[in-house]
Amino acid sequence: MALDQIWKQQLTLVTFGNEYLSHELSFNRWLQHSIFYQHYFQFRDLHSQHLLAQHFQVWLEGLKKQGVYRISLHLSNLLTDEQNPNANVELLPFAHFIVSHEKNKKTAWILGKELAEWYFSDNDFEIPASQQATLHQETFWRFDLSDKLCKKIEADLKESDWDEIQTFIENELFRSKYAQGFVEPANRDLPYYGIEANLVHKPDGSTLQDMQYLALIPTDYAADVAHELLHRTEALANFIEHLRLHPYRESGEMLTPEDQINLRNFSQKLDDLNAKLIVKIANHYKSAQRTAVEIASPLDPQTQTILQSKSRSESHHPPHKVSSSAVIKLIILTIIICACAYYFGL
Repeated sequence: MALDQIWKQQLTLVTFGNEYLSHELSFNRWLQHSIFYQHYFQFRDLHSQHLLAQHFQVWLEGLKKQGVYRISLHLSNLLTDEQNPNANVELLPFAHFIVSHEKNKKTAWILGKELAEWYFSDNDFEIPASQQATLHQETFWRFDLSDKLCKKIEADLKESDWDEIQTFIENELFRSKYAQGFVEPANRDLPYYGIEANLVHKPDGSTLQDMQYLALIPTDYAADVAHELLHRTEALANFIEHLRLHPYRESGEMLTPEDQINLRNFSQKLDDLNAKLIVKIANHYKSAQRTAVEIASPLDPQTQTILQSKSRSESHHPPHKVSSSAVIKLIILTIIICACAYYFGL
């Protein structure tokens, strides 16, 4: 099952939200971010169901007043052993949840929905199509974390080695036999926007409703590794999904039932690794850059100085040559030693 696309909004709330909390990033720069197109969020308390904020701007402003200095993204499986304190709210099984950090407290913000008291069916009630809203309405529910969970949260905040992450993803996903035939996306070196431009642009090229077409990570930071990995894993997921729906090799031969099962397992592995990668990107996007590799060049002034020094050293210390007279002396000395040994019976 593919990751629900809500992670893109969660990632953006964390990356841009952190810039607001730590660097006073103006909402004017991202309030109408394109990734929030047709999305509407509320923020409520899980115990009382009271409305805390009717928009993420109000939510972030409220967090800052309460002393929150950071927000972060984490895998929802950390909450597996936790009990939902409110039976009137169903917490949705999305891959991630957000955590806000105060000095001595951490609070989870989990996506969920209220349950109607007079509706008892397991399936959601289907509202007539003509009465459905075009907006995706989601609610984040506030839940205080225990000390045990806080320690697990801290583990996700430790610095990451992006060289190791790149190597691991490359070996586990892109060098897999199931990735054979995968074509690298043409936009891999561009910022990752998470939404197609034609969805937020009018035919004349102008942006809908003054929307801001922005990347999911503030471009104040290079984060080239993060953007590239997001492009590549998304393209690979689309490639695998297409192969699952059309299980044929390039030769036209259909994949065997065993191959189709293995392909489904690989798709699940891709989702799991992608979910973990999103956590790393959300919490460590500032350091998601390639390690610079310095190569000595004869065009570099310092390199030229080293070469010149080496040349002078060789000219001051010419190679030692063995003269012909020394060779003759060595031969004569060898003959004398041999004669003495013969004479004394040695």
